[in-house]
Amino acid sequence: MPPLDKRIKKFLKDSVRVAPKISSKGELAELRAGLVSPYSQTRKDAIKKTIQQMTLGKDVSSLFPDVLKNIATNDVEQKKLVYLYVMNYAETHPELCILAVNTFIQDAQDPNPLIRCMAIRTMSLIRVEKILEYIETPLRKTLQDDNPYVRKTAVICVAKLFQLNKQLCVELGVLEDLQSALDDSNPMVVANATAALVEINNMDPTAVKLPQLIQSHVSQFLLALNECTEWARITILTALAEYSARDGVEAQDIIDRVTAHLQHVNPAVVLATIKVIIQNLPLIIADNSSKRASIMKKLSSALVSLMSTPPEMQYVALKNIRIVLEKYPELLTKELRIFYIKFNDPLYVKVEKIDILVRLVDPSNLKQCNLLLAELKEYAMDFEPEFVSRVILALSQLAIKYSDLPFIQKVMDILVELLEVREKSKDDCCSAAIDLLRHTNNNAELAKQLCSVLNSWESPEIELTTDAAKCKYIWIMGQYPRLFSSLESKMKGFVDNFVNENTSTQMSILITTVRLHNMLPSDLLQSVLDTSTKETKELDVRDMAMVYWRTLSLPNVDELINSLCSSQVPQINSTIDQFSPELLEKLLRQLGNISSINFKLDSGNKRVKYVQNIVNNKQLEELQDIAKNELENKANDDVLLDFGDEDDDMMSTSNNNNSTPQPSALSELDDLFGFSSTNATVGSVSQKVENLNINEKKSTTTQDLLDLF
Repeated sequence: MPPLDKRIKKFLKDSVRVAPKISSKGELAELRAGLVSPYSQTRKDAIKKTIQQMTLGKDVSSLFPDVLKNIATNDVEQKKLVYLYVMNYAETHPELCILAVNTFIQDAQDPNPLIRCMAIRTMSLIRVEKILEYIETPLRKTLQDDNPYVRKTAVICVAKLFQLNKQLCVELGVLEDLQSALDDSNPMVVANATAALVEINNMDPTAVKLPQLIQSHVSQFLLALNECTEWARITILTALAEYSARDGVEAQDIIDRVTAHLQHVNPAVVLATIKVIIQNLPLIIADNSSKRASIMKKLSSALVSLMSTPPEMQYVALKNIRIVLEKYPELLTKELRIFYIKFNDPLYVKVEKIDILVRLVDPSNLKQCNLLLAELKEYAMDFEPEFVSRVILALSQLAIKYSDLPFIQKVMDILVELLEVREKSKDDCCSAAIDLLRHTNNNAELAKQLCSVLNSWESPEIELTTDAAKCKYIWIMGQYPRLFSSLESKMKGFVDNFVNENTSTQMSILITTVRLHNMLPSDLLQSVLDTSTKETKELDVRDMAMVYWRTLSLPNVDELINSLCSSQVPQINSTIDQFSPELLEKLLRQLGNISSINFKLDSGNKRVKYVQNIVNNKQLEELQDIAKNELENKANDDVLLDFGDEDDDMMSTSNNNNSTPQPSALSELDDLFGFSSTNATVGSVSQKVENLNINEKKSTTTQDLLDLF
């Protein structure tokens, strides 16, 4: 054995030696030299530089053989980097991946559990059929591994394997091993197995019987909840939310076991727990009011705690609270002040808080309604137009919800004041005030107060910008024509601008003009009918104009005309949006998901539908231009990787020896979309296909773009 000082020198030379500096540009020649260096530290630095270039989007696939030589090492960090590179470029070199199979199998039996996990995870992620053929033995061993960290990784790999090759996964029988993992003693293994089964069920509902598995493992899920991580809790709670308890006793037991998680620091865990409680709450005996009240109080405290989170989480919480409140409107009635607007709240949080405040207020509590009215009046003086618009709508919603004439009069006074003070809020104030008038069955005093303000506008067709406000203004002129002193001039302004209005406004102008035909000049009615039948392109407007015209032309139809002109619009009972019962029940099952924010149910295969929508909504020529521009922009970018003189010489020699021009990226795209000349012969097409097969080194940008379509 050599002396100690020599061994120390050798150790410093091999391990602690300062590696040669590699150029910051990361040229392939220098990277290749570093990857085959006799010094381990130099090879490791070269691998890091290669991964760095890969993460920047540069094509370093030509270094695959050199990187693969460094896969057999005892350095866990280096092995992890090589595995990451192999996962990214395995599809470009499927033949060379076979060389790493033995290493994968050996690493799956390594004494270090971290290396065993990396090996099985990498094998399940490599999208090469030849690699998947060798995955059976390592996967089965890791599924039965003594270390729970390895087992929890292996169960996730089953779902990845199912996504890559469903038939192979079924033939290997690993789905049965995955189902047996639900009985594992480690809670993380149970949670990951549950997540894997849910993913497999989403991909193919016939592959596993998920509802039966959840039903038979409820006790295991409840035991594992207190011993696993927060994300594992979310997975288990989501599975429990899909389970329907057999009776009220079991439902009460589930609620008692999960209630402790309402105080979790992670809002996602809290929302998942609320979802489980709401799913089981209807099964509790209605006569047992004490237990029900206790549960509702805990739910209320949990929802209130979500309002102390950052604004982004508050927004998600408010969206979910909106769903819960429609099912249990009395849940947060005493927590109105929690949702008052703060000065530092972002706009998207303010808008959602206003919606919650209107829904929370108790219509039988006058004091609470007056407090909220004072708050909304103060909010209406804000400088943000979108926020003020939502506040004005909330004022009318609050008045209609309380439905007391003196209170409605207070709100009308506020709206009339805003009409005179805020020029930019005329549309919203006009719509809100007319909604109040329709709710009170056209109260004469309110109508007189409102029309006196609306009559003072010289050109309402210009001052009003939204379609809804114009329609309501035209309606109130037809309903109370005698309260408008300049009725003819105002209607003439709308008629002159008839062609430029939207469909609903055109319909309102037509209906009101016919309704007031006895009070307006005949030439105004004739102008509206001519314009509606000859210049408009909307079929509904044209058909309605033809019906009115023919009706007015018939003899002895005074009674019919009077009945048409004296018809009344129905009373407005509420302007607060409500979900349908079916949609509400489905949204309650998806609390905490994206669908609870958008109020839309999840649909499968979103990415395919999104790509199809992109293709369907664009012309083929437009898609061609987009694709070519993208390729040209990529071609014009600065190339940080220098492929070296040897590669250039090889390419030039290849071009000289082969007289057939190699297809460019743009020509390949032309061939794919069929943009080549129609006179091209079948032989030329086959030659291009042959050249495409020979040309193995394609740009990753081009490949990704072609894969998209």
